[in-house]
Amino acid sequence: MTVALAVLWVLCFWFVVYVVKYLSRSSRQLLPLFRPRRQTVEVAVKNLHLRVKTNALNVLHDELCYSLSSDECRLLKRVLLHLYDLGSLVGVMGMIGALLLLWSITANLLMSMANTSFNSSHGSLVKRGLEIEVGELTPVLAGNGAFSVRAIIPGVTVPLSHLPIILVALCVCQIVHEVGHAIAAATLRVPILFSGFAVTVIFPSFFVAFPVIRLERLQAIDRLRVTAAGCFHNLVFWCLLYLATWTKISTFLSEFFFEDVSHVGKVVVGVHLDSPLRNHIPSSAIVTMLDDTMLSVPGIASSGDPWDEFLLSPSPVATRGWCFEKSGLANASSSLECQSANGRFCFALMDDASNRYSLDPVAVLTGGLARCDSSADCTSLSSCVVPQHGQQLVRVALLSSGLATGEEVVLWKGPRREIWEQVEVSTLKPRIPLISNKVRRYALDFIEYTTLINLSLYLVNMLPIPALDGFQLLVILLELILGREPASGSIDLEAASNNRDVTNRTRETPARRIIEATIGASTVVLVALNILLPAIQYTLH
Repeated sequence: MTVALAVLWVLCFWFVVYVVKYLSRSSRQLLPLFRPRRQTVEVAVKNLHLRVKTNALNVLHDELCYSLSSDECRLLKRVLLHLYDLGSLVGVMGMIGALLLLWSITANLLMSMANTSFNSSHGSLVKRGLEIEVGELTPVLAGNGAFSVRAIIPGVTVPLSHLPIILVALCVCQIVHEVGHAIAAATLRVPILFSGFAVTVIFPSFFVAFPVIRLERLQAIDRLRVTAAGCFHNLVFWCLLYLATWTKISTFLSEFFFEDVSHVGKVVVGVHLDSPLRNHIPSSAIVTMLDDTMLSVPGIASSGDPWDEFLLSPSPVATRGWCFEKSGLANASSSLECQSANGRFCFALMDDASNRYSLDPVAVLTGGLARCDSSADCTSLSSCVVPQHGQQLVRVALLSSGLATGEEVVLWKGPRREIWEQVEVSTLKPRIPLISNKVRRYALDFIEYTTLINLSLYLVNMLPIPALDGFQLLVILLELILGREPASGSIDLEAASNNRDVTNRTRETPARRIIEATIGASTVVLVALNILLPAIQYTLH
């Protein structure tokens, strides 16, 4: 996927959104969407921001609240409350860890910039291994045990083609996060007002809204459970995915859908759309040899991948030739200045490289001729010929229909590296035709990004920044530590109309407000520094 194609898809998406918005002006059935009675869907579009909210899921949440309040689910509710107590503790630890990590990264960035400025001002030489690469937006520190963070930026730090997978993984992780808030609220019989999702440019987000008054009436420890539940779910999901990766479950499951053919060669996963090899090397074909290099991997561990080693290394001098009839050599043009033209290539005698002939490579390399190390290995009517070195001619032997059929040979004229760039291979052959290696690769990429995003959401959401869970967690912690002072003036009219006690309403103490503002502002400053400093460092280099 190119940048232009990605931008085109984004423009098409917003074009469709605004077309629907325009049509909704004359037809009330499109936007916003209405359903009879209780269930409604409201859609709002402004600039490049789309917001959809609904109360259709309120019934499910109410049923969950009722079920957890029944005697049959009393044990389940007790277990959930204990789990969310653990989630509260994990949330507090996550907030502290996220702050320490943020301070550490900021300090490392400042030290890195200071060292860079010092070295550049003195004009000193540094070792290549300690230099900061141009374009690297993450801190690279000298010394062992240094910690660095590398952002997931499609087209910069990861391939742009991974953008759809990243967006889907982000949606899944945010749904897990919001479900955590909803389940924790259900254990305390707190209803939801509405739920929904939003899209800003291309970035999705999900949300669940609760009545503020109902949350304020809860005990501080209960509000702590609801606030920390989202990040706790992300952390639990990350642990499950990490455990699945550590136990090699994916490898075990892949054996049911894929067959290991490393003892034969490499399976072609795909060929680039604009590659000339696309019409000659089909997907799922097994490449067995490149020239005389076998691609089969023996049972013992090998030092490297023969596919990469052959295509990324300089072209070696051929050590074996083909027994070609002398009558054909007599009819071929022989010259000391043999040139490749009109589909013919220069071949030389294995015993005497000065004798060169212009021959058709298809007849020599794919004609099933006997192989030889010298002319002595051929009959009296044949001579051992070999392609002249440096002509960028590669033989690709493959099995296109399975292991039982004969080999086919494809000749490639061009740099070896182009084959490596245009053809993607694997060692696993699909057992089911509908499940290709691309599906497996997409699944592995999805699991990897889901794992990373879950951990990122846990740490980022625990930062005490306004509008994030971490700030609400900080407010509740300060309430538990410093308490509240009685409120004066306004009275909760809803509580008074329901004959509820309104005299126990409280408000924040001045000390709490100062601490909250100080920590929140300092965290915002640190986040801004972590964005600006790498950009400045990149500009300076």
